[in-house]
Amino acid sequence: MSHQCLTVPTMGAERESHHWQGTFDDIGRPLSQTTFVVLDLETTGSSPSVGAGITEIGAVKVRGGEIIGEFQTLINPGGPIPAFITILTGITQSMVALAPSIEEVFPAFLEFMGPHQENVLVAHNAPFDIGFLKAAAANQEYPWPKYQVLDTARLARQVLLRDEVINCKLGTLARFFRTETSPNHRALDDAKATVDVLHGLLERVGSFGVTTFDELKGFSTRITSAQRDKKHFVSAIPDAPGVYIFRGPKNEPLYVGTSRNLKGRVRTYFTASETRKRIHEMIAVADHIDTITCATIIEAQVRELRLISENRPQYNRRSKAQERATWAKVVTKPSPQFSTVRGSKLITDSVNWIGLFSGKDDASLALKAINLCLETPTDFDKNDVRSIVSKLNEKMHALALDEKFEDAAAVRNQLGSFVRGVSRGTRIRGLTRIPELVAAQSTSPNGINSWEFVCIRHGRLAGSATSTPGVDIPHTIASLIASAEVVSGGPSVLPASTYEEVEILLTYLESEAIRLVSIEGEWSSPVFGAGSARYELEKLRNRDQEAANFWVSSIQRSSR
Repeated sequence: MSHQCLTVPTMGAERESHHWQGTFDDIGRPLSQTTFVVLDLETTGSSPSVGAGITEIGAVKVRGGEIIGEFQTLINPGGPIPAFITILTGITQSMVALAPSIEEVFPAFLEFMGPHQENVLVAHNAPFDIGFLKAAAANQEYPWPKYQVLDTARLARQVLLRDEVINCKLGTLARFFRTETSPNHRALDDAKATVDVLHGLLERVGSFGVTTFDELKGFSTRITSAQRDKKHFVSAIPDAPGVYIFRGPKNEPLYVGTSRNLKGRVRTYFTASETRKRIHEMIAVADHIDTITCATIIEAQVRELRLISENRPQYNRRSKAQERATWAKVVTKPSPQFSTVRGSKLITDSVNWIGLFSGKDDASLALKAINLCLETPTDFDKNDVRSIVSKLNEKMHALALDEKFEDAAAVRNQLGSFVRGVSRGTRIRGLTRIPELVAAQSTSPNGINSWEFVCIRHGRLAGSATSTPGVDIPHTIASLIASAEVVSGGPSVLPASTYEEVEILLTYLESEAIRLVSIEGEWSSPVFGAGSARYELEKLRNRDQEAANFWVSSIQRSSR
């Protein structure tokens, strides 16, 4: 069985390429004349420092848009491949049993990558892949060549907008650029997909006038003329927490943002650190900047959310989460079953419901989990999900032991959607049913010890305040409660605000620094609900350190 595949140019083509290709000492080499070695690794874990090894290398060498070489090999990592890695990549222990070790492969791969003076290494989330290669070189006492490295994930974050792609994972970018090869957690296919993503990104930077590799390296240091000419906007911005609003010539809101320090944040829009094309366009048409100072940063964050929702500024990365949000409730006709609904108005405490979910696909996975475990949805109790979680765990592990990894992964996804969706809804309703909650945390603005207070009613921020030296704290709290917005409750899960606002408030309230001052009603969650199940699943996932490290990095790589 052959494990290694190496494709190189013909002898004539190789001689010709060396005839005209210069080194990086040649200033201004066109991108079209730069050789890129696009690579991808599959591994047994997150880092070689915790004993993880390489299981597969895939690489594609390209220049001028043409593939001039490919490299692919499975690698025996010298140890067991964890089950979750096999589920993720499909690479099993038997597949690598007769494969060469990294010690056998590394010299050939170094030769394939070529001279560091001429070639650029490219990878998606490059620090991960390059870190493993550097570790392999060190273990074999090879000096690591000083390659120039291009990270397509980082470049994508610089040139693509959030309303174009929701994130910069390889799978997302592959769909956006319609790559010929779909990434599938196999090294060569992921490398081929990254090649097409690279070419798409290079076309984008071309619109910024970037045509050489030196210009690409200096891309993030560019400042537009509008940034220079309008830098004086910053002079009137206060050093305080709050909301800033870029406005156009008709006073229309162009962009809304928030910060603990308004002047410091707004200043960054007029420096080289701001590289987003859409923001450059916004600055070019901006006429002035308004600010709203706030007593607390949480007030600023909520105001920002509401302003964006109400005004839908042209240059904000508009949240479509509210439109995508999906819930599920039990309907009785023609037979008892869960039915998905958009929006929360039909979700009340008087019906059996679960959610919220990020979309119909996410909800569908959760409902499949319920249908696998229950004969009828009327048997479902979101306050005690132990039976469902246990049955799904048993099924997933049984499938994995039987090496039915795709089926096991499907059950894992169903379990994840179920636990996340049910716990989110329960957590949200836990706060929105409370008529009034007052919380506080100690702060030290400008080195002065003080307290900030928030008043929340039915999941809506009704007011906030900061203690003032010389004014007693009980008086500050009483004034906050008296002046806070009057908010009515109701049977709906979200009677007074959006779920995004509720989740911002929950994140704030659950931080260690927060202290409860007073509460009307009860703030609780079911002992055996999905929240506790989610916590237990996380504990199991992190049972040993290597697994913990892998799952942390998989948010970045899965990604891929």
